[in-house]
This record gives sequence, C-alpha cells and structure tokens, in this order.
Amino acid sequence: MKSSGGKRNEPPKYWMEGVAFGLADGIICCLGLVIGVAETTVNLPLLERRSLILASGILGGLANAFGNSIGFFLSQETERSVQIHEEELGMKTRVHTKREVLTSGILSFLSTLLALLVLITPFIFLNIGISIVLTFILGIILSSSMGSYVGKMSKQNPLKTGLRYAVLAVVGALVSHAIGDLLSTIIPIHTNLV
Repeated sequence: MKSSGGKRNEPPKYWMEGVAFGLADGIICCLGLVIGVAETTVNLPLLERRSLILASGILGGLANAFGNSIGFFLSQETERSVQIHEEELGMKTRVHTKREVLTSGILSFLSTLLALLVLITPFIFLNIGISIVLTFILGIILSSSMGSYVGKMSKQNPLKTGLRYAVLAVVGALVSHAIGDLLSTIIPIHTNLV
C-alpha cells in the first residue's frame, strides 16, 4: 500500500464524507440564517426585507461553503499526515490519497452550495411567509434524506438516522427563529438608517 497518494483501490463511498459534511452544515447554517434574518427583519418593508434575506443568505452561504471546504480539506490533509506517520511506525492503517482529500474538499464546497441554492430559492419567487415555511420543510426533507442514506450505508436504521438528522435541522431552525425574534425587539431596525 502506497502512502504517497499513488494509485490504489479507493473505497467507493469515501467521497460521501465531504458531501455529508457540506450538506449537513450547509442545511443547518443556511436554514438558520435565512429564517433568523427573516424573523429579525419582520418590521421592514417587503422589498428591503427580501433583499436583506437574500443578501445575507447568499453571502453567509458562500462564506460557509468556502469555510467548509477549506476546513474539511485541512482536516483531511491532517488526518492523512497522521495516517502516513502511523504507517511508518508499522501500524496497519489506510492512508487517504491526495486525490481523496482534494475531492472531499471540493465536494464539501459544492454540497454546501447545493443546500444554499435549494433553501434560498423560495425567497426569490414566493412571498416571505410561504418561503419561510417551504424552506423549513425543504431543510427537513434534505436532512432526513441524507440521514437515511447515511443510516443505510452504515447499516443502521435509516428511519431513525434520518429522523435524528431532521431533528438537528429543526433545532437549528427553531433556535435561529427565536434569536431572530429576540433581535427584532432588541435592535431597532428602521428603513431610514441612511
């Protein structure tokens, strides 16, 4: 087994780590962000409110995608270094290839962007109240689907794993909604700030 990133049989589902990390973080972050901003800006005129929701969702989602991919890449690269060291010490370990590490970082970025696109799109086309509800539902569906897939891959109960993932997304959204509600009463948001 080569430790330098040479050719070897790569496990077929290794790329799922980057996708799962990016989707989970993207769903929870973007869901919380757009719902929190929607609740915080409830007293603004419709056009300003929609603009703030979209701008913060897009900017926050892009920053999150870059942060996820860079953080995941660095984490995997560090793990690879540890694996190489363990192999040099004679320990039996599987070493991630350089390609696996890079692919996981890229897939983490792309899957976070996918979550952003799915969750922000309703705010472009629908009224804000419907968008909040639809985004919440989409976040739950995405989370539970991913959880079910992970459960199936790990030979756990897919229904329980999917439910656990969905509950985590709901908790994130509810906490963000509550914080947004609190912020809307603490921070005076006026339309004549300029």
